[in-house]
Amino acid sequence: MKKTLLLITIILAFTACKKDKKVNPTVFGTWELRHIGGGWGIDEHYSAGNGNKYVFKADSTYIKYKDNQIESSGRYSISVSPNQSDYDYGTIKFPDINYTDAFQFKPGTIIIGTSIADGPTYEYTRIR
Repeated sequence: MKKTLLLITIILAFTACKKDKKVNPTVFGTWELRHIGGGWGIDEHYSAGNGNKYVFKADSTYIKYKDNQIESSGRYSISVSPNQSDYDYGTIKFPDINYTDAFQFKPGTIIIGTSIADGPTYEYTRIR
């Protein structure tokens, strides 16, 4: 009886210590450009209200603005890679313009692009 009770206690202790599954943050909302960095020494900072933004909607559509003018719009899809870090990453695809790129997602921040092979990264901050 004591062995059974000890075994049950050990099993309960291990299941109680299980790490909570991370909840994927949502991309839905409005994101404004704050920084372009990466390849060939690019380091440009943008202030709030600059008019360069993405609006990602729950129906998998987006609108991209440059200087508060629509630059492109259409559909998007995101593929998140499994990870053990504090942020999500994967690929974001814009099929209407035949464009796919890497992205990182941290609470309040999206980075689109990669500095691998000297490519630029575009860092956006959630504004809505």
